[in-house]
Amino acid sequence: MTPLLDDLDILLSRAPDDVQDVYERVANKYERFRALWVQLAGGTVEQTMLTDLREIIEPDYRVLDAGAGTGTLSRRIHAMEPAATLTLLDLSPAMLSHAVDVPGNRIEGSVLDLPFPDDSFDVVVSGWVIETVSDPIKAVSEYLRVITPTGYVLYTFCSLPSGWVSRAGTALLRAVVENRFAGQFLPPEETPWHDCDRSRRVRSHLGLTSYIALRKCCPVGPGILPAPMEEVPPSTFSDGMSR
Repeated sequence: MTPLLDDLDILLSRAPDDVQDVYERVANKYERFRALWVQLAGGTVEQTMLTDLREIIEPDYRVLDAGAGTGTLSRRIHAMEPAATLTLLDLSPAMLSHAVDVPGNRIEGSVLDLPFPDDSFDVVVSGWVIETVSDPIKAVSEYLRVITPTGYVLYTFCSLPSGWVSRAGTALLRAVVENRFAGQFLPPEETPWHDCDRSRRVRSHLGLTSYIALRKCCPVGPGILPAPMEEVPPSTFSDGMSR
């Protein structure tokens, strides 16, 4: 099968029900599909996340790429700060097998139950992951659990546009992501988000894509308060909040 026909086979056939099976199936082609998604809709929020990370990261930082896939973000992080300690976690061994060139630890595991103690990382980065799991709020709660009191959680995801015009205009693209890549477009009530002066949210492409930055004091679910706000230093983002 030629590469073009192989791509069409993935795009035209419905994804398996199991998320791990979905990404085992597309692992060899994922970089190309990811690049297309970033070009079509995800580029603004992903670049904002990387800009924020560049302001935050230090040489001795421990960084978790949660749902690292084939290592695209980890490569960017390593280029940004080669002395940072990287950990790449993904549910799919086939996806991780494409990240063997990235210096760091590679671990098979779920973002819903991170195999790390509390306060293990200075930064958790997660790109286009939480919309593929059954409980996005639990995933982000896990991200918050494993950062230090001075740490950051940065994540991009697919979000549901508001208004029927925006939803109609993005319907085809949303259908491809939902049916072929097991992705959801998170409505507000399912979005892990906490609005305070240490958090940040940016939305792009009619609200189709979102980026959120949280701190250890930002609860995203009932009864979860990882650290009091007074213990968390102010955020360093240069251009304030975008909601």
